[in-house]
Amino acid sequence: MNNPADITPTMPAQGTTLTLLKATPTALWHEAREACDDALRQGHAFVAILHGMEAFADERVLTDEDRQRAARYRQAGDRHNFVLGRNLVHHLVRPRGISAPCRFSIGPRGKPFLPDAPAYNLSHSGRWVACVVSHDEAVGIDVETFARLKDYRDLLGMVTHPAERHCIEQASPEHGLALFKRCWTRKEAVLKATGEGLHDNLPGIDVCLQQHEPVLDHPMPLRLMHLTADHDEATIALALNPSLPGVVAMFVDQPR
Repeated sequence: MNNPADITPTMPAQGTTLTLLKATPTALWHEAREACDDALRQGHAFVAILHGMEAFADERVLTDEDRQRAARYRQAGDRHNFVLGRNLVHHLVRPRGISAPCRFSIGPRGKPFLPDAPAYNLSHSGRWVACVVSHDEAVGIDVETFARLKDYRDLLGMVTHPAERHCIEQASPEHGLALFKRCWTRKEAVLKATGEGLHDNLPGIDVCLQQHEPVLDHPMPLRLMHLTADHDEATIALALNPSLPGVVAMFVDQPR
């Protein structure tokens, strides 16, 4: 981990402390686990965000079933992201002192979890992989590069609540695109926190685009936050229990 100058605590208006850590790949898993455990001890959520870290996609932590699943991915990037996700869970979530590959259980809504371990959620897009860990089950994260997005306006009817659509359509084209990305990632994070995944009622959820850090009461009480990387390639949204006092987010980028 870098020196204390790379640790930046902030306090949004709603009172959730956000601490940003910038780390190098050196001793990645040890430093990330230490930071994660420390955050959880304080009752905070921990987020690890990896960019360009394909070299850390270690298949030795996979079960035989997961190794077969990884082999079925046609694109190397998709395979790396799957394996990196499993590595994040292996190194951050499972109890210490266990070296055997993780075997996951599935909750009633299809959300995977590890028994007797903190809750977690994973997301990946492009060369980005993110994992959030919390003692509270209601937690979700979404990272998107929108590399394949064409005209976002074609999706407004399928995705947006009327209030969101009005907000986006009243903005300039450039700002409207940024608002659409915020809308999409917030909704993904919300639905992953509830364990529902994407469903047909996306327009029924209002993620309050005009608010910096809204607290929703539907579909369940959730605080929405955004995490900003050094460059704007990815949009990252986080949904978590509003009672959590803080979030610690560690960014790890490929060596330049």
